[in-house]
Amino acid sequence: MISEFRELEIVDVSQVETYLEPGTPNLSLGSPATLFMTDFIAIHPVVVDENSSINDALNLMKQSYVRLLLVVSNDSVFRGIITASDINGGKVLSYMSANQIRSRDDVRVKNIMTDKNHIHALQFEQLQKSCIGDVIATIKHLGEQHVLVVQFDATDLMVRGMFSTTNIAQALHIKFDVEPHAKTFSELNQVILHHSEILP
Repeated sequence: MISEFRELEIVDVSQVETYLEPGTPNLSLGSPATLFMTDFIAIHPVVVDENSSINDALNLMKQSYVRLLLVVSNDSVFRGIITASDINGGKVLSYMSANQIRSRDDVRVKNIMTDKNHIHALQFEQLQKSCIGDVIATIKHLGEQHVLVVQFDATDLMVRGMFSTTNIAQALHIKFDVEPHAKTFSELNQVILHHSEILP
């Protein structure tokens, strides 16, 4: 089988003195929004099964250097998202208390994730005509650290990518903090807890 291929010519690099570097774009609030998007066409999303333990999900985040996982069912259907803040915040303790659970090992991803029915997303087709300033204004209004991007695929919607406030802040060299907004009664308790934690 190896006979189907040929050896390539080897080049002597002893005279090489320079190397190619990608240009650094001059980014601003008016720059195209898609430049700041984590595009799942180029970067594989990190996913977790909804029945996995939250400890396994957190370990996966650490191994993958991400703070958000897409949550899927056993048959790989998108169910929602889970973030490091979900796992490390009061959401887990609240669920354990309400359900008389003693060990974090017994808490599943599906128990504390944000269900897709409560997720806000931006449309990729609209983003192609938008600047990052538009996205920042939207994220500030939503009060979320991460915002998904969806794209029409024939007649269906699919998750195309996401925006992270951390990535945007690093790219623009700005401070970009958002205030969490509650979408459910349980999350309202978490917002109250968040504010009590940051009060002097």
